[in-house]
Amino acid sequence: MSKAQAVGSNRAAQRPRALVRFLIGSVVLALVMVSAAAQAQATVDNTFNPQSDFTAIQNQTSLSGTWSSGSGNVKTGLDFFNPITKNFTVPATSGISYSFTDDGFFETSTFTYKSNPSMNRCFTAALTWQHGTYSFNANNSISLTPFAPDGYVQIMDPCGAQSIKTYVYNQFELIPQWVTYQDNHPGFLPAGQTAWAVQMYNDGGNGAVGASKSVMWLVKRPADMLPTQQLYQQVLNQAHA
Repeated sequence: MSKAQAVGSNRAAQRPRALVRFLIGSVVLALVMVSAAAQAQATVDNTFNPQSDFTAIQNQTSLSGTWSSGSGNVKTGLDFFNPITKNFTVPATSGISYSFTDDGFFETSTFTYKSNPSMNRCFTAALTWQHGTYSFNANNSISLTPFAPDGYVQIMDPCGAQSIKTYVYNQFELIPQWVTYQDNHPGFLPAGQTAWAVQMYNDGGNGAVGASKSVMWLVKRPADMLPTQQLYQQVLNQAHA
């Protein structure tokens, strides 16, 4: 065999081995890509995306109970508003709280706070409380209809002409979209513990989905609420009714 024939023979023998190595490399690369895609999909699946298909994840738990945002200092019930004295108890931090019963009653408490960087003592704050009945609409939105004479709002403005003002508060609310889900990483619990959470959205106008409310977590079931009936009588001024 000539030298040229020997070289050709070696190259011919190496081609199948090169092809095998190429095929093995391709298979390994494909497996790596599949694994990476699976991990990415798992990450997406384990991350709550409120803009995803609500019908697939809604109602993982009942709305019944008391839900509270943040550190949970704002809650419904007598510890927030006293209907006899019509006084509020100011919580340690701001937040919102919604409570629901299974038979169609609701209660809400909110505490908002706005600081004044140039003059710390001149903050403004508002506390609201109301209760009433709620219903689910055909599109799964929620209508909250308050007992008109019962709701109250208190405005605090230490630098204003009147530092504390209290008014009757009556505000219908539509929640166009909402979802309950299990939060695997609630910030207020030790690592490894889970909690039920609810994400609600404000009415953006004409029933459209607007800005999201603060996430609330289930803090009590059954709910901590004042009596689920109208507490005050609505008296109309006949001369101006």
